[in-house]
Amino acid sequence: MRLGARELDLSRPLLVGILNVTPDSFSDGGNLPDLEAVLRRAQEMVRAGADLLDLGGESTRPGAHPVSVQIELDRVLPAVEALRARLDVPISVDTRRAAVAEPALRLGATMINDVSGFGDPDMGRVVANARAAWVLMHMPHAMGQMGASLRSERMPEGVNEGLERITADLAEVVERAVTAGVERGQLALDPGIGFGKTLGQNLALLRGAGSLVRLGLPVYLGPSRKSFIGVICGAPTDDRLMGTAAAVTAGVLAGAAFLRVHDVRQMRQVLDVAIALRDAI
Repeated sequence: MRLGARELDLSRPLLVGILNVTPDSFSDGGNLPDLEAVLRRAQEMVRAGADLLDLGGESTRPGAHPVSVQIELDRVLPAVEALRARLDVPISVDTRRAAVAEPALRLGATMINDVSGFGDPDMGRVVANARAAWVLMHMPHAMGQMGASLRSERMPEGVNEGLERITADLAEVVERAVTAGVERGQLALDPGIGFGKTLGQNLALLRGAGSLVRLGLPVYLGPSRKSFIGVICGAPTDDRLMGTAAAVTAGVLAGAAFLRVHDVRQMRQVLDVAIALRDAI
């Protein structure tokens, strides 16, 4: 996969460490109050085995309110610059805005993790010009207009119907991205686990039913500490490590190329064992 001048080897699934520089993210909001804390956490993640770091300056939790472009820039850009100067792993920026993506890419980020799935019409131009990687996520509702683990009104109720909708929606977004000048080798697809889907749809996505792999692009999964884990086992947000481990294992066995997680040290071990299990089949 292309990330600017770098080629990313996807022969093994990669571990993406989450760095939220927000006060209100659903699980870790406020944990990184200043740039030094961000750097310490990033260095810990890299030592623990993170292959990439994903930096977010706007919460996408259920009920979250959008922040201004300037607030997002103020949170993200200093962190991108500092991380790029000190670490050699690829830096991804979790943003839905081209106005944030463009300066972040200039400062050294090489991937945009776009939860809106090309909601900003300028994002294609920005990604194409930078030759960056672009994760296109499926979100069937406006940001913040979702209850935890609840189906969006725009999604069918059935599992198979829901998977077909997700696949069709993402196929359409891919064609829009290609038309905008982005090469397919720059794209990855995130089905948006926990974003407006039913419990059954979330579990089917983890199992690989209606697999997005047939679209011919790497699959990016973010099951870490999600509400569907709490629905299944009754665990609060800060006690979903084992549920996340099970979800990560399922994702690897289903063919995911990227696993985005909070707990890098623990999930590094989980990922390595899951890969060994996959390759032994």
